[in-house]
Amino acid sequence: MTSTIDSPVVRLENVTRRYGRTLALDGVNLDIAAGRVVGVLGPNGSGKTTLLQTIAGLLPPSAGRAETLGVGALDLDGDRMARIGLVSQENDLLDWLTVGETLDLARAHQPGWDAALAATLCDRFELSRRQKVGGLSAGRRQGLGIILGVAHRPDLLLLDEPAAALDPIARQDVLDLLMDLIQERPRTILISSHILTDVEKVIDQVLVLAGGTVRCFEPLDALRESFWEVQLSGLDGDLPADLPLSGVRHVVRDVASAVVVLQNPDRSALDAEVAALGGRAVIRNLGFEAIYRLLVTGEVAGPTASQTQEVRS
Repeated sequence: MTSTIDSPVVRLENVTRRYGRTLALDGVNLDIAAGRVVGVLGPNGSGKTTLLQTIAGLLPPSAGRAETLGVGALDLDGDRMARIGLVSQENDLLDWLTVGETLDLARAHQPGWDAALAATLCDRFELSRRQKVGGLSAGRRQGLGIILGVAHRPDLLLLDEPAAALDPIARQDVLDLLMDLIQERPRTILISSHILTDVEKVIDQVLVLAGGTVRCFEPLDALRESFWEVQLSGLDGDLPADLPLSGVRHVVRDVASAVVVLQNPDRSALDAEVAALGGRAVIRNLGFEAIYRLLVTGEVAGPTASQTQEVRS
């Protein structure tokens, strides 16, 4: 299949991947358009790394079809591979080479290599060309892996926990780099991370995996507007036994108070529904971390809301 202007950069059709008896991906269907920045989220063992490696053509699906840059992911030729950048959690670096030798080796195989960008990033991650790779700290080793993944300015960038080994300052440097790459020109980025507060700053689409299945694939702004929290409390007595609100996903309550999470409630009717219950109510958008927890576990714990919208009494 040849790529067209309208064809997705990544397409997965019923992709399943097994490791023996373990089902890492279970019938995944995805279309990712050019220019999207997708946060690939999920607990350990949810299939994030398998998904990214399948897109990169490093793992064959056990069933289904994966297409990348308009061709089967297993059929990527040299030109298309040069348009992909992959930063993995465990970089396969040659310990006996120096940082400079590693960069020179990558440069020789990447026609789009930007030596100035590589040098700038070496300074940012405090890497000397004379250092042996085997002697690098975990954070600097991860920094070198990031340079190898981005210095050829790829069209498709796959980042698997790129900041996991970095300190907060270096993590911010990675986020700044991603923002620079995004603003430079349309570029498709998939980034997996457990640090939701970091990912939320740069992504425009959310992909949540759990148990190898897609729990959510939505624009971030639409997802934020889909979930609401209502905090209810009785004024002089108990709340009703039933709380007839639209779109209820989760309830924590006692006789006189309740916290109710709603998904896609009827906003035009919600005020009247809350007023009919009596007492006091605070209606808020649910925070991103709470939304993620709800999608993965079905529960919400701790402080959940990020912005008060209305107060009713």
